[in-house]
Amino acid sequence: MGNPTALYLPLLTNADPAVRRQVGVILLATYGERGITYLRRLLDDPDPEVCRQARAALLSLAETSGLHIALEPFRGIYVRCLGELQVFVHGREVQPQDWSQAESGRAGGRKVQGIFAYLVHCGRRGSSRADLAEAVWGGSVSAASFSRTIGALRQMLTQLGSPEFAVQALIVDRDHCALSPGTYLCDADHFERTYDLATQREEQSGIVEAAALYHQVIALYDGPYMQAIPRASDWGAERRMMIDNSFVIAAERLASHAWEQGNDRQCVLFCRRALEIDPTADDVVAMLLRAYDHLGLRIDIEDTYRRYIERSGVDPGCEREDAAVAAYIAIGEAAQL
Repeated sequence: MGNPTALYLPLLTNADPAVRRQVGVILLATYGERGITYLRRLLDDPDPEVCRQARAALLSLAETSGLHIALEPFRGIYVRCLGELQVFVHGREVQPQDWSQAESGRAGGRKVQGIFAYLVHCGRRGSSRADLAEAVWGGSVSAASFSRTIGALRQMLTQLGSPEFAVQALIVDRDHCALSPGTYLCDADHFERTYDLATQREEQSGIVEAAALYHQVIALYDGPYMQAIPRASDWGAERRMMIDNSFVIAAERLASHAWEQGNDRQCVLFCRRALEIDPTADDVVAMLLRAYDHLGLRIDIEDTYRRYIERSGVDPGCEREDAAVAAYIAIGEAAQL
C-alpha cells in the first residue's frame, strides 16, 4: 500500500461532522502528526479527484483537531522498505537511473541505494563510516570509493530535491553519516508504532476497540523488511523478524476476533495471512483447522495439517500437546462420535 491514509479520504470528507471528527481522531491516534504528512503527499497525486479529496480531508482535519495544517504538498523523503524498496523525494519516485547515473552503472547504483537503506535502518543515530562500509561493501573500502558513493547519494537528493535540501537531509562529517530524521518518513516506523498502539488499545479496552488498529497493521505490511537490499539479510535480520512476528500476531488477533463473532470465513482469511509469514505457528494452524471444521472443509483440514507437520517437524505421535496436533485429534475424535 503506497499511502495508507488514502483509506481515510471517504470518511474524512463525509457529510456527517461527527464521522469526520471521529475518523480524524483515529487517524491522528494511529499516525500522529505524520498522518497529516501522508495526506499532504496525496496533494501531488496524478488523479485530480484524489487531490481534491485530500485537500478537503486536510481542511476537515484542521477544523476538527484545531491543528495548523499547511495545504500544500509534502516536501521531503518517503521510504517504503516493507517489501521492495521504494523511495520518493518531494513526491517524485526515485528511479533506477537516479541511483546509478552518478556512479556509472547498476552496480554502483546498488551501493548508493545500499547506503541510503542502511542509513534509514540506523535512524536518527546514524552510522560510522566503518559500519557503513561493512553493511554495504562487506568490509573496508577505499576513501575514494566511499566518498564517491556518498557524493552520488547527495547528487540524487539534489536533483530530485534541491542543493539546500540535500545538505539538510544528508549529514556527513569526518567519521559519521546520518539522514536527518525531520526530512523523511518510513513505513516500517509507522508499522511498528501502529502495532504498539493496537496492543496497548487491546490491553486497555479489549479486542473490539483494537480491531481497527490491527487492520491498519495488516494494511501497512507489504513484505519483509528491506527484502531486496544486498546484505540486509544480515544487518536487517532482527528488525525483519520482529516486524514479521508483529504481523503474525496482528493477523492472529483478527482471526480470533472473527472466530469469536462466528465469522469462520474471515477467520480463515486472517489465519492464512499469518501462515504466509510463519507456516509453523501452531496456535494459528489450530484455529484454522477448527474454522475449516465448522465450514465442513475436510480436504482443507487434511492438507493444512499435512503441510504443518512437514514444515514444523513436529512428531504428532510424541507431541500431542502441540496446539495444532491437539486440534486435529479433537476434530477427528468428534467426527467419530
